[in-house]
Amino acid sequence: MKKRTEITVETHQVTVIHRPRPTPDVWCPGCAEVVKTVSDQEAAAMAGLSLRTIYRHLEAGRFHFTELPGGRLLICLNSLLEAIREGRSEGPAVARWPWLHVP
Repeated sequence: MKKRTEITVETHQVTVIHRPRPTPDVWCPGCAEVVKTVSDQEAAAMAGLSLRTIYRHLEAGRFHFTELPGGRLLICLNSLLEAIREGRSEGPAVARWPWLHVP
């Protein structure tokens, strides 16, 4: 009889976002409160998505956002994390970060 050894490896990934200039807290009409925001690139890194996919989600109304003069986008962190938690982001972050929560 052959012996079979099974090895399970568990890995964790941490994404650190360094902000040379922090994004401001802004009023979010969708949340009806002042919220923390992230840039489109930070949102893509957090959700594990491409910028193109982030823009598609913004156009579909899945994430709340504010556009500043000059075209800079600020994405509501509450709506981004909620979408990741509910699996609406279609990205790998749901499996990677099941513990995500909004403080």
